[in-house]
Amino acid sequence: MIYKKLLNYLKPHIPRFSLALICMALFSAITGFTTWIVKNVIDRIFIARDIQMLYIVACLIPLTFLIKGIAGYGQSYLMHYITQNIIRKLRSELYEKLIFLSHDFFVKNSTPRLMSRVTNDVYALENALRRVPANLIRDGLTVIFMIGIMFYLNWRFSALSLIIFPIASIPLAQFSRKMRDASRQGQKQMAEIYSSLQETLSGINIIKAFIKENDEIERFNKENNKFYHTQIKFIRVDARSSPFMEFIGAIAVAFVLWYGGKDVIKGVWSAGSFFAFFTAAFSMYQPIKNFASVNALIQHAMAGAERIFEIMDEKPSVVNNPEAVELPPFKSSISFDKVTFHYPEKENILNNIKLKIKSGEIIALVGPSGAGKTSLAQLLVRFYDINEGKILIDDKDIRAVTLESLRRQIGIVTQEVILFNDTVKYNISYGRSDATEAEITKAAKAANAHAFIEKLPQGYDTIIGERGVKLSGGERQRLSIARAILKNPPILILDEATSSLDAESEKLVQEAIEHLMVDRTVLLIAHRLATVKKASRIIVIDKGKIIEEGTHKQLLGKQEGIYAKLHYLQLL
Repeated sequence: MIYKKLLNYLKPHIPRFSLALICMALFSAITGFTTWIVKNVIDRIFIARDIQMLYIVACLIPLTFLIKGIAGYGQSYLMHYITQNIIRKLRSELYEKLIFLSHDFFVKNSTPRLMSRVTNDVYALENALRRVPANLIRDGLTVIFMIGIMFYLNWRFSALSLIIFPIASIPLAQFSRKMRDASRQGQKQMAEIYSSLQETLSGINIIKAFIKENDEIERFNKENNKFYHTQIKFIRVDARSSPFMEFIGAIAVAFVLWYGGKDVIKGVWSAGSFFAFFTAAFSMYQPIKNFASVNALIQHAMAGAERIFEIMDEKPSVVNNPEAVELPPFKSSISFDKVTFHYPEKENILNNIKLKIKSGEIIALVGPSGAGKTSLAQLLVRFYDINEGKILIDDKDIRAVTLESLRRQIGIVTQEVILFNDTVKYNISYGRSDATEAEITKAAKAANAHAFIEKLPQGYDTIIGERGVKLSGGERQRLSIARAILKNPPILILDEATSSLDAESEKLVQEAIEHLMVDRTVLLIAHRLATVKKASRIIVIDKGKIIEEGTHKQLLGKQEGIYAKLHYLQLL
């Protein structure tokens, strides 16, 4: 099954692969032909002492190795070209698959493990695609030709190789420098791919909430294509270096043959000594040695391919219903109707939740950690699907509408701010890539972010670093609020948006949140009860159930209630 799947990726490259096979066959034939030359050198030159044949063979050898070098370059470049295109396509499809998988998949699989699938496993497959055909086909044909022509021969002499190596080392330094430069560029670009992938996996919730899957695929493919071109540059240098140096070596061998052959004719060297040297250059040692590594390469690649196709075969748990329709603009209410939810193979997180939120209400969800507050919000965005009951927006079941139209009407600001290694402008306009600069600036001002943005080195064009590392916690939070303001969703989820901030930052963020909540229906999740006093209603959740409901003042009046206890504990 794995081989069949891989064959589907090879099919578009069959013409080039066929040409590579021809090059391999020609390479092997030339390798065998050189042993025929050796035989004629011995029979016609050393024994018959034919000086004319000596000149012919001395000229024939560089020509033979030139053809062999062209064939070697052809098969090497074509196989690398095919491999890189297959891997580029596979890596892009794997990334696209990851980005469209549902939230629960990323809960079950750690980020480093997924990174390994896209890097190490893909590399193992790439290594095998690049090396195995050459080892099995080219070296196999080489051995067959050599067995047919050279099996009875025996070579011993190798001292004259000391001449070949210094000659071959002359272009080696230049090739090494070019390969080093290309390799460095490739490694740098691969780091960009790793960074893009890590950002995607870390920020998958934000990407899905803002319906940016396709934009992220396009962004990733730009980096992937850059890496592809650096690899092709490296391959061109690498593919040229080996035949070029071999051709130089062939000229050196021809030179030795011409002079050494005359010495053999004159009786200075014995024919056996010269024969040993010449045949050593065309031995079967290397092809046979290459066979030993083929099985390990294949097994390593197959293990990687299995892990890759495990992801490729994964099905999203949350998908659009075939008959899903667009969700009309939100108008009246959100209803949780007897909602029960649990993660796979775990106990219920939410039990029979009944809650109706009217348009324009600010509903605060409070309760102990693990009570189910965040899960309730995630169900509204359909990061997960409920096990029982319904979630209705304006009396429409959210499972009956498209994910895109649902998430387009919901904005999210979370405690863990997800920003991307791009400009301030890019991050604010993430939910609306068509926004004008005036609209971006207006959103930043409403989020109390414009003042600090203007102080940045390049203002709105400043690169903020991975996950916004160049900004403070409060600044990052205000950017995420500006992003939500610009998206302008009618429904807003605030999940611990002001926690872990100092007093000054919290004040600025709280003011920004108040701007954001104007004329919106808000689901506010908070541990710090000071942030929920202005809520229309406070919903207290404990162990997956709604325990209390009311305003701040009403719930404080229940001395034995959970909300009152939590409130007084935070005052201590």
